Amino acid sequence: MGINIIPFFSSFIDEEARDNVLDKFAEAGSRIIPSNEFLAEAKRDQSLLRQHNYILIGTGGIERDVIKFLSKSHLSQPISLLSYGQQNSLPASMEIKAYLTSQGFESRIVHAPLDRLAQLIRKWCRFSQVKERIAQSRLGILGEPSSWLVASHVDTYAVQERWGVTVEKFPLTDLLELIDKETPIETEGGFKEFVSSAACVDVTDKALRDADRVFQAVKRFVKQNRLDAVTVKCFTLLHKTGITGCFALSQINDTENLSAGCEGDIPSTFTMMLVKFLTGQSAFMANVTEVDQDHNSVAFAHCTVPLGIVDSYEITSHAETSKSVGLRGRFKPQEVTIVKVFGNDLSQFWVSGGTLVENLGVEGNCRTQIRVSLEEPVDYFLEKPLANHHLIVPGEHVDLVQEFLEFVLGP
Repeated sequence: MGINIIPFFSSFIDEEARDNVLDKFAEAGSRIIPSNEFLAEAKRDQSLLRQHNYILIGTGGIERDVIKFLSKSHLSQPISLLSYGQQNSLPASMEIKAYLTSQGFESRIVHAPLDRLAQLIRKWCRFSQVKERIAQSRLGILGEPSSWLVASHVDTYAVQERWGVTVEKFPLTDLLELIDKETPIETEGGFKEFVSSAACVDVTDKALRDADRVFQAVKRFVKQNRLDAVTVKCFTLLHKTGITGCFALSQINDTENLSAGCEGDIPSTFTMMLVKFLTGQSAFMANVTEVDQDHNSVAFAHCTVPLGIVDSYEITSHAETSKSVGLRGRFKPQEVTIVKVFGNDLSQFWVSGGTLVENLGVEGNCRTQIRVSLEEPVDYFLEKPLANHHLIVPGEHVDLVQEFLEFVLGP
């Protein structure tokens, strides 16, 4: 699903001038569909009407042609009019928008100089590709969401309608059966590197090898079920096996094109997958453990973190139970992005830039602990939070994430 441009030009415009305008949009990656061809194709395939369709107001004098087209096409609203600063494009767009408003239609004018408008289309084409990638993805949940995630359930049918992604539930026993069959032998090299690269190892060799067995089982399960993301009811896993999922989920997140979340949390795992597809970066899923309103900073903590995004790490036990394996990652001070997609159909979101200012070591909290100074007011976490878990992504991605989510969900 790409970007479709439906152009309207007056018959008085020079053909070469018209082609120069259209070439810019074609080079940006969009599909140019004349209005008559669009109507014919939409008759054959109604899904065309739900794609990202933009009406290019190439010149003035085409107002009635556009209104006639819209009366036949039944485009999804809001109707988007592309306007640039030449050939009376903007005046015509304003006239059309005023008419549409008077008739109860929702519409918007996207106005910019021609080159900048083409750049915007290029960005939207990329967003469309990411959206299509998400729509073709599969997210698996092993077990149910943890009992304390009282606000983090989703309607899987509504999510599929909104995003296209398939969310499939599997019994945790599917994973337990694979764990019983696994040995860590096939990743001996990677296992040794994981241990030797740690700044500190504070668990037994058996605990490490058991954690690797869980990783092997999760990896095999993801492959067998063709998943792009997975979330595990990890406390039940720990209760039944004595083994945490922290190392397994960390390793999955360090695998290209895969994401893994804790505690059966679908919204957070979906956010991780979205961020990875959009930025190429793995995210750290964490609890919010402290909000400092005086300094507009937040502390985050969890026992799992993708090792590819930390400066160093220690292998220790799970914080709440002191069992098995947990990971204490140390980050360099850096710019980060905090994001969460949430809601019954995953149509709500919050995003902020920030500066990771320090690693923490608060007794009683999960192993990887960081403090982030935020750009957005931290009152959000106390007044209108999108539940507990949030995702910390290295780098400055606020504009990219915000623009993508607005492209898909609307501002």
